Amino acid sequence: MGAALALVLEIPVRWIVRPDMPYLRPGNPWFDLPLRIAIELGFVLVVIGAGAAIRVRPSCWGMALRRWTRWEWGAFAVVGAIELLVVILVAGARWPRLVNAGVFLPALGWAFGEFWFGFNQEWVFRGPLMSGLLKLTTPAWAIALNSLVFLVGPLHGPGLLRMLPSNPGGAAWMLAGVIATGVFFSWLRYRTDNLILCGVLHGIVNGFLNGAGLAGRAYL
Repeated sequence: MGAALALVLEIPVRWIVRPDMPYLRPGNPWFDLPLRIAIELGFVLVVIGAGAAIRVRPSCWGMALRRWTRWEWGAFAVVGAIELLVVILVAGARWPRLVNAGVFLPALGWAFGEFWFGFNQEWVFRGPLMSGLLKLTTPAWAIALNSLVFLVGPLHGPGLLRMLPSNPGGAAWMLAGVIATGVFFSWLRYRTDNLILCGVLHGIVNGFLNGAGLAGRAYL
């Protein structure tokens, strides 16, 4: 049931409510900050509500409220530092431009919305979907299948296909990045059984990268 819910949320629903980054621009009806935040928070609430409705304990989806172990805090610190380095390398010049334009605080609103976008990708893929796969097969196969669905989902697969003819090198880097991300977060969910850790880490990198890009489209 949980895995089916995850697939419905990520395939038909997200196709409609979350255009891929090249199309999420001013003039698109989905390019609206309050709407983006409401939708992304809505994904989290839907998963929680569905779990309650079918009487699934939060711990079964990796949502146990407990003290994090030292290993989990260490993973958070190391992976978070690597993510911030990537943000600086990729989008380091975008944030100073937003500051100089006097739109830093509104830009943080876009970063906040994109944080929840990354968070709820983990909430769905590494929550009910990963939990369902772990019940059906071995951990290695669950990680592989979860990563495959993550790769071909509406915000990765189509983007790769559009990029391939005009920028095969960029498509290759994107493919490698999406595969690495999917495998790592699937393994991290299995290793820690901590969905919140996965969500926060994914949210950090999406927030700063996508948030800077969308804020630039909105205000610059």
